[in-house]
Amino acid sequence: MNDTTTIVAVNDSIRILQSVRRIAQCVELQSKRLTGTHNVTSPQLVALMAIAQLGPSTLKAIGRAIHLSPSTVVGIVDRLEEKALVRRERDTKDRRNVYVTVTADGQSLLDNAPSALPQGFESALNALPEDDRHTLVVALEQFATLLEMKAPASLL
Repeated sequence: MNDTTTIVAVNDSIRILQSVRRIAQCVELQSKRLTGTHNVTSPQLVALMAIAQLGPSTLKAIGRAIHLSPSTVVGIVDRLEEKALVRRERDTKDRRNVYVTVTADGQSLLDNAPSALPQGFESALNALPEDDRHTLVVALEQFATLLEMKAPASLL
């Protein structure tokens, strides 16, 4: 790599980190708004939505659906259960299996809750041409994949 290529790569990395930080701040602010208005955080709302969509689900299945570790999902489900938005039920055939289901209160919250994303996001996204929306989704998925990649042992 020559000096110009290195500078461009560093500038791209900085711009990416700045964008990620801006996204994280917006998500955190929306989560605080949701807590204030609906007594649920964005991660809790996303988990609740996944459970409703999946139907009775194991913690592992919920974690896979929302891309969170099992230990994180346990904490989220614990808080949703404390709020009576979900309940855990043991499998009658194999008591080792525990399924999480949405309660009537949880469904009511889902029916009335705002988006987990900031106000105006969905309408702004829908205003983009379909090709631009698709490009954005693909780019974000590729970005997430890049972040999940592990460096070769020789670089560590």
